[in-house]
Amino acid sequence: MNHIEVPKRNDVLRPLPQIDDVTRREFLIGAAGLLLFAPYGCGGGDEAGGDAASGERRPFEHAAGVTDVPVSPQRVITTTDQNALLPLLELGVEPIASAGALEEDGEGIFRRTEGFDTSEIEFVGDFLEPNFEAIANLEPDLIIGYEVQEDIYDRLSQIAPTVLIQVFDRGLDEALMDFADLVGRRDRAEELRQEYVQRVDALLEDLGDRREELSVSVISPGDTASQFYRADVGQALGTVMGDLDLPRPAPQQGEGDFEPFSLETLPDHDADVVLAIDYSEEGSDSASLLTESPLYRSLAAYEAGQAYVIDGTRTVGAAWARMGAFLDELERILLAPDLDTDVVRE
Repeated sequence: MNHIEVPKRNDVLRPLPQIDDVTRREFLIGAAGLLLFAPYGCGGGDEAGGDAASGERRPFEHAAGVTDVPVSPQRVITTTDQNALLPLLELGVEPIASAGALEEDGEGIFRRTEGFDTSEIEFVGDFLEPNFEAIANLEPDLIIGYEVQEDIYDRLSQIAPTVLIQVFDRGLDEALMDFADLVGRRDRAEELRQEYVQRVDALLEDLGDRREELSVSVISPGDTASQFYRADVGQALGTVMGDLDLPRPAPQQGEGDFEPFSLETLPDHDADVVLAIDYSEEGSDSASLLTESPLYRSLAAYEAGQAYVIDGTRTVGAAWARMGAFLDELERILLAPDLDTDVVRE
């Protein structure tokens, strides 16, 4: 992970300005975050304004409505790391700042951005509660988040044009193309998309007849030792599994959500191949609680030696590279010459 030293609050904020004859951005800071002035783009579709954004603009439709955004944004801030910062970095766009995650020691990190230099990107708080004053001080001309941040959309929109990209409940490839359209990098995204499509087609071709009979289950540990999730919901895992369209256990067929399953129902998720997603590198030990449980070890896939632990820190996140990393794992596992495709029998 990339670690960022979080500046103390007094290091982030400038001295409060005088209220007389202030700019609209300064009034936001002087009022200590109270939203007392006319919204920048609340409700979507409002005409863009404010001192931070300038130049030619265009309407952009997103999860929270329609917002007039800069045609060529220069000072982009993202309000989350793996679901907004990561896709921009992959496209070659470096925001001036981003929210991320706070570790227990108070250190700020940008999750799942390994391989990218984020040393010049300023940390502006936890993605669950970003520092609005720090964001305003940086005078962004575009703020980018994702759909679960609708509760802070109005506040962000009063600082600069704000766009929330829908990342979940649709193919990740569609979401990534929206990011590319927003920052003018569609050509690069089309190249990445084509590489991904070619890899999916190649895997299906190499599977041959196996694709009709090989069942695959993708699960993830839950918040407690007594629950787990189907892990192919949204983002990289869900997009890849949807495009491969391999046979799945009954509870994993069709569209899913993030509601947990009781561990007692784990046998219903058995398959020829079981993939358990592990986030232990991010400080979670819940994967071991799942994979060491008697119910997990009684699965037919486990007894056949076809239950695998997959590193979620490499394969989960909003990026073409995350889908590629998951395809790497699937190619290694599903194309093994000794793979048994008749583990689970009716």
